[in-house]
Formats: sequence, structure tokens, C-alpha cells
Amino acid sequence: MRKPSHLHKRASGAGRRPGADSSGRERLLDAAIRLFADRGISETTVAEIASAGQVTSAMVHYWFETREKLLDALAAERLAPVVRRIWEQSDAERSDGVEAVRGLIMRMLDVTEEKPWLPTLWLREIVQEGGLLRERVMEHLPRERIMAFRRCVAESQARGQIDSDIAPDLLFNSLMALVMLPLATARTWRRVNPDVAVDRPRLERHVVGLAMRGIMGTVPARAARSARSTK
Repeated sequence: MRKPSHLHKRASGAGRRPGADSSGRERLLDAAIRLFADRGISETTVAEIASAGQVTSAMVHYWFETREKLLDALAAERLAPVVRRIWEQSDAERSDGVEAVRGLIMRMLDVTEEKPWLPTLWLREIVQEGGLLRERVMEHLPRERIMAFRRCVAESQARGQIDSDIAPDLLFNSLMALVMLPLATARTWRRVNPDVAVDRPRLERHVVGLAMRGIMGTVPARAARSARSTK
């Protein structure tokens, strides 16, 4: 049976009012994003959000008026800072593409450790077509920094530091998947193997080892082959 309806529109002009409990609003946003990550947006009711945030359903409407405004607030106040954290001190400003890759990996690991709801929310509502946070998050992507990262990788390929088979425009998505998917699917895989562990140290060793060897692994071999062919 379908769960009760979610947020509906109210009369205009019912925004946040002076003196509203800002700590309650923050608590509500935290509760909403955890529930959305765990259950999905379409399967989460206002009553469930209110209960988890320790407020009344009326307060959810008071602060956000509609579901769309709640999702806008989550994107701007919870997800945009994550995007900025990953990219704002981008190593793409350096000339070393290998270190740029390593820096992105470490920042992605940092934010997922600090915000354990992120991987499942990413899988449910951001990367999938039709995800209700997809377009909202896209608005916050720093396109110039992403392009700078691609150029950095391409320049490192030209210098022979990164395997030329690597596609610079696909690399960030691949790194994101390496970090996010094991965390987002951990509960599912524990049903197959109850002993599986996806803690930070193990995931870091796995992702760094796989990614760094993947982007550099064949460079020495190709250089050696090229050197032999010129003799």
C-alpha cells in the first residue's frame, strides 16, 4: 500500500519566520537526509521525517512548505558543501595528474567517512536517471574545476606519467564509483558474505591501490617496449 502523501503546497508567503527554531530546522534536515538515503525520497513520509527530527509534521510544513523546497534545501545546505569539499582545493591546479587523482580519492574518502548517508543517497537519488536530487546536485558541480582536472590528467598522459588508455573525461566518475559503490552496497553484500568489512582503512587501501596502479601500471612497461623498439 502506498504511504501517505508527502509535502503539499501551502498558500504563498508561508516561508521561514523570524524567531523560528533554527536548531530544530537543522535537526530536521539531518533526519530527512538520513531517511532519504535509507528508504528513498518517494518512500518517506512527512510524519516519518518529523518523528526522526523530533518535531511535529506542522513544523515540516512551516519550514519548507512543499517537498520541492525541502529537496532544494537539502541540495543547497547538505550536498553542495560536500561537492565543494571534494573540489574546492582541487589538486588539478597542480601539474601532477597522479597527485590530483590521489587528492580527489582522499577527499572522497573523507566526506563519506564523515557523512555515512552519502553513498546510499548518491546511488538512490543522484546518479540514477529520475533521481529526485540529480538535477539539484548538478547545479552545484564546479564545471571549471572538473575541466581543469581533465586537462591535468591529459597533460600528465602527454608526459608519460599516466596510461594513455585512461579517458580523462571518465576518470572522475570511475573514482567516485570506486569509493561509493562498496559503501552503498555493503549491506547487500553482507547477506552473501557476513564477514565482509568496508571500513575506512580497508577501503582506502583498496581504492588507492586499484586506482593508482590502474592509471600508472602500464606506463613503465610501454616505455620499456618503446625503448626496445628504437634499438
